[in-house]
Amino acid sequence: MCGIFGYAGAPVDLAPEILEALKTLEYRGYDSWGIAVASDDELIIRKSAGRIGETSVDVPPSAIGFGHTRWATHGGVTDENAHPHLDCGRRFAVIHNGIVENFRELREGLDADGHKFLSETDTEIIAHLIEDAVGESELSVAVFREVANSLKGLNAVIVLDVQANRMMAAKNVSPLVLGRGASGITLSSDTIALHGHADHITHLEDTQVALVDLDGVRLFDRCTLAEVTPNWTPAKFGDRQRGPGPHPDFMSKEMAEQPDVLERLARDANGDIAALATAIHDSYGTFLVGCGTASYAALTGSYLFSRIAKWHLNFVVGSEFKYHEHFLTDRSLVIALSQSGETADIVEAMMSAKTRGSKLAAIVNAEQSTLDRMVDLRVHLRAGPEQCVLSTKAYTAKVAILTMLAHHLAGTPDIGRQLVIDASQALRGMLSDSWIAKVRKIAKSIFEAESLFVIGRGLSYPTALEAALKIKEVSYIHAEGFAGGELKHGVIALIQPGTPCVVYAPADETYHDILSGAMELKSRGGYIIGVGSRNDPVFDQFIHVPDICDATPIVQALPAQMLGYHAALFRGNDPDKPRNLAKSVTVK
Repeated sequence: MCGIFGYAGAPVDLAPEILEALKTLEYRGYDSWGIAVASDDELIIRKSAGRIGETSVDVPPSAIGFGHTRWATHGGVTDENAHPHLDCGRRFAVIHNGIVENFRELREGLDADGHKFLSETDTEIIAHLIEDAVGESELSVAVFREVANSLKGLNAVIVLDVQANRMMAAKNVSPLVLGRGASGITLSSDTIALHGHADHITHLEDTQVALVDLDGVRLFDRCTLAEVTPNWTPAKFGDRQRGPGPHPDFMSKEMAEQPDVLERLARDANGDIAALATAIHDSYGTFLVGCGTASYAALTGSYLFSRIAKWHLNFVVGSEFKYHEHFLTDRSLVIALSQSGETADIVEAMMSAKTRGSKLAAIVNAEQSTLDRMVDLRVHLRAGPEQCVLSTKAYTAKVAILTMLAHHLAGTPDIGRQLVIDASQALRGMLSDSWIAKVRKIAKSIFEAESLFVIGRGLSYPTALEAALKIKEVSYIHAEGFAGGELKHGVIALIQPGTPCVVYAPADETYHDILSGAMELKSRGGYIIGVGSRNDPVFDQFIHVPDICDATPIVQALPAQMLGYHAALFRGNDPDKPRNLAKSVTVK
């Protein structure tokens, strides 16, 4: 959520460089953008609501500047609310990720002092706070540190001082990465934006303040203000590409990559999985924590560990974890699931667990992310870049890891590995033209629906929750997932003639009970879409999915991904960038 890119060094045609870097961060989600560059002791600002697209700006070459993509929190999507924001004297430009939780009280004081505000944002107060603190003197690291310390919440703040031709940056959890290259220093909210600009990187820590000018970068301890030496490491940018290649969009590309991801996990992840299985065995109380799609993978894991390893794992939604932290001890293990490794609720949960002495682990895709760097043990998803805002291949990778992890704990690692290989082969077969055409036809029959319901039992219950999320995220159809046995406890009141109902019906111990639920739905007029290995007369439509024992939840994910994707296309939606959503949710 929210992209940042800044540069200081040799004079260049900086505006196009900033815009191009911001485009690499579009996958994070945004609704407005803006840039600021210094030219002849003047700040030149260009900003606008909407996408960057092929925008070009007429700005003179500059040696220092930055840009930002905003995801609205305080104030609507307008040109005025886009970053950067300025102080009254137009000396300081500020960009900011996160939320200033105490902005109302800070703004009241600034209003009383006569500061004039041009936006509804919490970010703008930072520029005025700096202006108030500096007066006519130089912006020092000490003054900037005090302003940053006055902001409550998880955030990252960068200020550009046009008089001094330098930037200062500080953060609290929200990520900032510094890059060092031949032409100068760059900084960003994500390493990928530094590609082509930096050959070495260092992550700004919460305990540091950065000063960036035309001579380079200096880091200071945020408490003592003593200068510290940057920990530069060689930059690794992976294989992220600007476009989806032969696919029409990133969502279709990433769905198609799922078989390869599973094969890679089965081949390469066993050592990391074995180490995490040992940690679970040795802990006294293990928690699985995730948000959104990751939470449904975690919930699936709780079923898998019960079923395979006869082991109880606690599942907690990331944003609710702080209300369960009283159970934590120094013998607890907390395992966070995340694609980005930057989700604010997850990072905050892990910080809380750390203060209680618990051991931390992560199942995470983004290497060197905040989560990845803060844990004791990690299993990387090895899914490669996931640029569609919706998570597809990262979800199936998480479920695959949890399947192998449960089998490692049960002492049957070879079975777990083979199940993931079997799931990969099954997905490869499902991704045939004929199977996709069948799902597309079903999507065409339901894309105009106002509501859709998904039911499942046992291992398929978390899948039903994830299926509903995937469909609603991308198609904007109101979709809800339920445990099949809960239909009679209120849900069935929502069923009307023609209401689409997706029924997960694998050939396991839930089969006959879930068919009974399907019959109850159909008797109220529901349009029944069965998902499983056996067709049944109760289904109006049927999507074939192979049964692969404990790995069935992996392959069950694809039908919902495809249904949502094609329904979105029929409705004219952008499947890669659904409205109001962001890939990396760095605000609570």
